[in-house]
Amino acid sequence: MRSRVRFLFIKILLPFIAFVVRILGRTIRWEKRYDFHLDRGKIYAIWHGNALGIALFGMDRGIYTLVSRFRDGDIAAYILKKLGYHVIRGSTEEGRAEKGGRSGLIKLIKAIKDGNNVAITVDGPKGPAFKVKEGVVFLAQKTSSVIIPAFAEFDRCIRLSSWDGFTVPLPFARGRVHIGKPIKVSEQDSIEEKAKELEEELLRISSLGKESRSVLEQRQS
Repeated sequence: MRSRVRFLFIKILLPFIAFVVRILGRTIRWEKRYDFHLDRGKIYAIWHGNALGIALFGMDRGIYTLVSRFRDGDIAAYILKKLGYHVIRGSTEEGRAEKGGRSGLIKLIKAIKDGNNVAITVDGPKGPAFKVKEGVVFLAQKTSSVIIPAFAEFDRCIRLSSWDGFTVPLPFARGRVHIGKPIKVSEQDSIEEKAKELEEELLRISSLGKESRSVLEQRQS
């Protein structure tokens, strides 16, 4: 009951929260800009806990993103739309109709084939943290798209005590986005092996060390 009341209270405040998040994004001092307009039909792979940082970096660029059908996804979907994203509700878990897997994948495939860029939290929506799920690789294989690992770091931020260590940059923080080696997936490639390759590349470019990851992993066990 208490969680339901808290959720309803947050929903009432959503317009104000989205406004504050947009203002926060405008205060970030990015050291380097990545030109999204040069990309066509790319998949940006990010950690769930790093989603806000990347979202602020990519505001108003017409990027498509996948948001779960869980109740918390309603909040994320609203804020992302206000940040200029196209939101698709569902999951990359092929065949899981109860999670919107089929419909989500179909919409993502169409968006990519139409030349749009897509951002996916590869360890979301419920973890485990820093473990790439195979759905993003399956999507790349079906669309012949390239996966671009991305990670945003800030000199001043708050890391929440959530399963993913969700990071919130502070106003006027300096931000930098690290772009990893593009991952290409052919029809002959093993999805499992490519997921591992993507995971290793995301861990390489992220600023989260082994100690931070082990704390989160212990929290989930």
